[in-house]
Amino acid sequence: MDCSRPLARVLLGTAAAVVLVSCSAQEPPPGDTAASGTPATASPTSSGGSPATSPATSATPSTSVSATPSPRPSLPGAADGGNRRACADGRCEIRVKRRAQIPLPARYGIGPIQVTGVDSREVTLFAPLNTSKFSSDGGCSPTITGPSLGAPGYISLTCPVSAKTVINNMRLEVLGAVGRTAVLRIRPAK
Repeated sequence: MDCSRPLARVLLGTAAAVVLVSCSAQEPPPGDTAASGTPATASPTSSGGSPATSPATSATPSTSVSATPSPRPSLPGAADGGNRRACADGRCEIRVKRRAQIPLPARYGIGPIQVTGVDSREVTLFAPLNTSKFSSDGGCSPTITGPSLGAPGYISLTCPVSAKTVINNMRLEVLGAVGRTAVLRIRPAK
Protein backbone atom coordinates (compact mmCIF):
# COMPACT_ATOMS: atom_id res chain seq x y z
CA MET A 1 0.00 0.00 0.00
CA ASP A 2 1.38 3.40 -1.03
CA CYS A 3 0.75 5.93 1.78
CA SER A 4 2.72 8.75 0.19
CA ARG A 5 -0.11 9.79 -2.16
CA PRO A 6 -2.72 10.80 0.49
CA LEU A 7 0.07 12.58 2.38
CA ALA A 8 1.05 14.50 -0.78
CA ARG A 9 -2.56 15.62 -1.23
CA VAL A 10 -2.77 16.83 2.35
CA LEU A 11 0.56 18.68 2.03
CA LEU A 12 -0.48 20.34 -1.24
CA GLY A 13 -3.86 21.27 0.21
CA THR A 14 -2.23 22.72 3.32
CA ALA A 15 0.26 24.70 1.23
CA ALA A 16 -2.57 26.19 -0.87
CA ALA A 17 -4.47 27.18 2.27
CA VAL A 18 -1.35 28.85 3.73
CA VAL A 19 -0.85 30.84 0.50
CA LEU A 20 -4.49 31.97 0.53
CA VAL A 21 -4.30 32.98 4.20
CA SER A 22 -1.02 34.86 3.79
CA CYS A 23 -2.22 36.71 0.65
CA SER A 24 -5.54 37.79 2.12
CA ALA A 25 -3.99 38.91 5.43
CA GLN A 26 -1.47 41.25 3.78
CA GLU A 27 -3.65 44.10 2.54
CA PRO A 28 -7.43 44.13 2.92
CA PRO A 29 -9.61 45.89 0.35
CA PRO A 30 -10.71 49.43 1.28
CA GLY A 31 -13.65 49.48 3.67
CA ASP A 32 -13.09 45.87 4.84
CA THR A 33 -13.79 45.92 8.57
CA ALA A 34 -13.31 42.18 9.02
CA ALA A 35 -9.57 42.41 8.26
CA SER A 36 -8.53 44.42 11.31
CA GLY A 37 -5.39 42.39 11.91
CA THR A 38 -7.18 39.06 12.02
CA PRO A 39 -6.01 36.65 9.30
CA ALA A 40 -8.63 35.10 7.06
CA THR A 41 -9.53 31.47 7.65
CA ALA A 42 -9.18 28.74 5.11
CA SER A 43 -12.24 27.38 3.35
CA PRO A 44 -13.60 23.97 4.27
CA THR A 45 -12.22 21.04 2.33
CA SER A 46 -14.03 19.49 -0.57
CA SER A 47 -14.66 15.77 -0.85
CA GLY A 48 -11.28 15.28 -2.58
CA GLY A 49 -9.38 16.40 0.52
CA SER A 50 -8.12 19.71 -0.91
CA PRO A 51 -9.43 23.00 0.37
CA ALA A 52 -12.30 24.55 -1.55
CA THR A 53 -11.69 28.07 -2.74
CA SER A 54 -14.28 30.74 -3.34
CA PRO A 55 -14.19 34.14 -5.02
CA ALA A 56 -14.44 35.77 -1.58
CA THR A 57 -10.97 34.43 -0.59
CA SER A 58 -9.29 35.53 -3.82
CA ALA A 59 -6.10 37.57 -3.41
CA THR A 60 -7.24 40.17 -5.95
CA PRO A 61 -9.89 42.62 -4.68
CA SER A 62 -12.84 43.21 -6.98
CA THR A 63 -12.64 46.45 -8.94
CA SER A 64 -15.99 46.29 -10.72
CA VAL A 65 -18.05 49.47 -10.65
CA SER A 66 -21.75 49.03 -10.18
CA ALA A 67 -24.05 51.53 -11.82
CA THR A 68 -26.14 53.49 -9.37
CA PRO A 69 -29.74 53.53 -10.54
CA SER A 70 -30.99 57.02 -11.24
CA PRO A 71 -33.63 58.22 -8.80
CA ARG A 72 -37.19 57.94 -9.98
CA PRO A 73 -38.75 61.30 -10.62
CA SER A 74 -41.40 62.16 -8.10
CA LEU A 75 -44.64 64.03 -8.49
CA PRO A 76 -45.00 67.22 -6.43
CA GLY A 77 -47.70 67.22 -3.79
CA ALA A 78 -51.14 68.59 -4.66
CA ALA A 79 -52.85 70.61 -1.93
CA ASP A 80 -56.30 69.41 -3.04
CA GLY A 81 -55.20 65.88 -4.00
CA GLY A 82 -57.38 64.51 -6.79
CA ASN A 83 -60.45 66.57 -5.79
CA ARG A 84 -61.25 68.38 -9.05
CA ARG A 85 -64.34 70.02 -7.50
CA ALA A 86 -61.92 72.16 -5.48
CA CYS A 87 -61.35 74.15 -8.73
CA ALA A 88 -64.98 75.34 -8.92
CA ASP A 89 -64.06 78.43 -6.86
CA GLY A 90 -61.13 79.27 -9.16
CA ARG A 91 -58.31 78.23 -6.77
CA CYS A 92 -56.94 74.71 -6.66
CA GLU A 93 -53.87 72.53 -6.83
CA ILE A 94 -54.88 69.11 -8.10
CA ARG A 95 -53.51 65.82 -9.38
CA VAL A 96 -55.03 64.84 -12.75
CA LYS A 97 -54.91 62.10 -15.37
CA ARG A 98 -56.12 61.97 -18.93
CA ARG A 99 -59.88 62.50 -19.33
CA ALA A 100 -60.18 64.46 -16.10
CA GLN A 101 -62.67 67.32 -16.29
CA ILE A 102 -61.91 70.41 -14.23
CA PRO A 103 -64.79 72.80 -13.38
CA LEU A 104 -64.04 76.53 -13.35
CA PRO A 105 -66.05 79.56 -12.24
CA ALA A 106 -67.96 81.46 -14.98
CA ARG A 107 -65.90 84.61 -14.33
CA TYR A 108 -62.93 82.96 -16.07
CA GLY A 109 -64.87 82.77 -19.34
CA ILE A 110 -63.46 79.32 -20.01
CA GLY A 111 -64.25 75.80 -19.05
CA PRO A 112 -64.70 73.27 -17.89
CA ILE A 113 -61.19 72.13 -18.83
CA GLN A 114 -60.82 68.64 -20.23
CA VAL A 115 -57.40 66.94 -19.78
CA THR A 116 -56.76 65.21 -23.12
CA GLY A 117 -53.24 63.93 -22.54
CA VAL A 118 -50.54 63.58 -19.87
CA ASP A 119 -47.00 62.30 -20.11
CA SER A 120 -43.79 63.11 -18.25
CA ARG A 121 -43.00 66.00 -20.66
CA GLU A 122 -46.31 67.81 -21.17
CA VAL A 123 -50.03 68.08 -20.49
CA THR A 124 -52.62 68.78 -23.19
CA LEU A 125 -55.91 70.48 -22.34
CA PHE A 126 -59.09 71.45 -24.17
CA ALA A 127 -61.84 73.86 -23.06
CA PRO A 128 -64.81 75.76 -24.48
CA LEU A 129 -64.73 79.56 -24.39
CA ASN A 130 -67.80 80.90 -22.59
CA THR A 131 -67.57 84.49 -23.78
CA SER A 132 -66.86 86.26 -27.04
CA LYS A 133 -63.91 88.04 -25.38
CA PHE A 134 -60.68 86.15 -25.07
CA SER A 135 -57.14 86.97 -23.95
CA SER A 136 -54.00 84.90 -23.56
CA ASP A 137 -50.37 85.60 -22.75
CA GLY A 138 -49.38 82.98 -25.36
CA GLY A 139 -48.04 80.45 -22.85
CA CYS A 140 -48.75 76.75 -23.37
CA SER A 141 -49.02 77.13 -27.15
CA PRO A 142 -52.76 77.99 -27.33
CA THR A 143 -54.76 77.03 -30.40
CA ILE A 144 -58.10 78.82 -30.63
CA THR A 145 -60.96 77.55 -32.77
CA GLY A 146 -64.15 79.53 -33.42
CA PRO A 147 -66.50 80.78 -32.34
CA SER A 148 -68.76 80.16 -35.29
CA LEU A 149 -72.45 80.57 -35.95
CA GLY A 150 -74.23 78.47 -33.34
CA ALA A 151 -71.01 76.99 -31.88
CA PRO A 152 -68.81 78.31 -29.09
CA GLY A 153 -65.10 78.83 -29.49
CA TYR A 154 -62.62 76.34 -28.10
CA ILE A 155 -59.05 76.48 -26.91
CA SER A 156 -56.47 73.71 -26.96
CA LEU A 157 -53.32 74.00 -24.84
CA THR A 158 -50.07 72.04 -24.90
CA CYS A 159 -48.25 72.84 -21.66
CA PRO A 160 -44.73 71.55 -21.00
CA VAL A 161 -43.89 70.66 -17.39
CA SER A 162 -43.22 73.88 -15.39
CA ALA A 163 -45.19 75.99 -17.91
CA LYS A 164 -47.34 78.92 -16.79
CA THR A 165 -50.03 80.65 -18.79
CA VAL A 166 -52.76 83.23 -18.32
CA ILE A 167 -56.05 82.77 -20.15
CA ASN A 168 -58.70 85.45 -19.62
CA ASN A 169 -58.65 85.89 -15.82
CA MET A 170 -57.18 82.48 -15.01
CA ARG A 171 -53.53 81.54 -14.33
CA LEU A 172 -52.66 77.89 -15.02
CA GLU A 173 -49.38 76.19 -14.03
CA VAL A 174 -48.15 72.65 -14.66
CA LEU A 175 -46.22 71.90 -11.46
CA GLY A 176 -45.02 68.47 -12.55
CA ALA A 177 -45.84 65.28 -14.40
CA VAL A 178 -44.70 61.69 -13.93
CA GLY A 179 -45.96 58.92 -16.16
CA ARG A 180 -49.62 59.63 -16.87
CA THR A 181 -50.28 61.87 -13.85
CA ALA A 182 -49.77 65.63 -13.55
CA VAL A 183 -50.23 68.30 -10.90
CA LEU A 184 -51.91 71.54 -11.99
CA ARG A 185 -52.34 74.81 -10.10
CA ILE A 186 -55.18 77.16 -11.03
CA ARG A 187 -55.43 80.68 -9.57
CA PRO A 188 -56.97 84.02 -10.49
CA ALA A 189 -54.68 85.98 -12.81
CA LYS A 190 -54.96 89.16 -10.74
